[in-house]
Amino acid sequence: MTTRTHGFKGPISSLRVWAEPTVGVDGMTLSVSNLEMDIAQACNLHCFGCCHYSNYGLKGVIPFDQGREWIAAWVGRLNPRAFSLLGGEPALNPDLIRYIAFAAEVWPEAQRTVVSNGMYLHRHENLFPVLKATGTRLEVSIHSHDDPVYTARSGGPIATLKEQAAAHGVVMTTRDAKTLFHVTYRGYGPTMRPFEDEDPRRSWEVCQNKRCITLWQGRLWKCPPIAFLRLVLERHDLTGCAAWQPYLEYQGVPPTAGDAAISRVFAQTEEDICGMCPARFNLIKKTNVTDPFKFGDPLPFEVIRGPAPEKTA
Repeated sequence: MTTRTHGFKGPISSLRVWAEPTVGVDGMTLSVSNLEMDIAQACNLHCFGCCHYSNYGLKGVIPFDQGREWIAAWVGRLNPRAFSLLGGEPALNPDLIRYIAFAAEVWPEAQRTVVSNGMYLHRHENLFPVLKATGTRLEVSIHSHDDPVYTARSGGPIATLKEQAAAHGVVMTTRDAKTLFHVTYRGYGPTMRPFEDEDPRRSWEVCQNKRCITLWQGRLWKCPPIAFLRLVLERHDLTGCAAWQPYLEYQGVPPTAGDAAISRVFAQTEEDICGMCPARFNLIKKTNVTDPFKFGDPLPFEVIRGPAPEKTA
């Protein structure tokens, strides 16, 4: 595993560690470094700058029968070295246990991880026995040290998770997600617009999602911001906004695509869609992750590095 900082000068502990994105041929399948799948759009937190747009109150979860079809369509095409179940908040999906078991069945050699904020995992009674039996890891993200409501609500559950992981022999890690949020658009909610830096290569170089190939609606998407773009634009009645049209045309890659098209998704290079994101770091420190942001409220973050916040497009 290689740590990639992409020019960021902050604490190395703030950065997630990824394998280099590579594509190889293993029999009739493509061996790829990393694949992710959101099994919930809903989230119990409201972290401004979330690259899955969960802070905007997106609703719903992916029922297992539907998600199983999405995964099964790729079993014969992809062999991921790492596969993560996340969200939103995956613990809000009542089928979480079934997803864990199925992922272990179809991709047993992958390093499989459930990524959660940890606050609702207690809803799944057999979680740790299933994690242990399947060899699945648990990664718990820590989202703020400045929001007193969050710290009061999360401290106990996370401590309990650590105890349960140790008791069951499950690998559990925590990830510092309180500062390293790279906001990928201008404005807020109904005023959100793409960046216009016109430098897709540089946008890709500073991107914090370049390893996050996403399985959504049965297709592969370059990253979460493009995968879930239509959802958030529908939420704010922005699907007719001219500035977003070039990016809404991107439809992901289906499992019927050729190897070349699939390989391009995992390739270590930019695409035109990367131009919707900033060409320099746009990092924030979240100060309120429990309350939905409303216009007129104090901004729920502090700018760490990047342009001054915009309230209008």
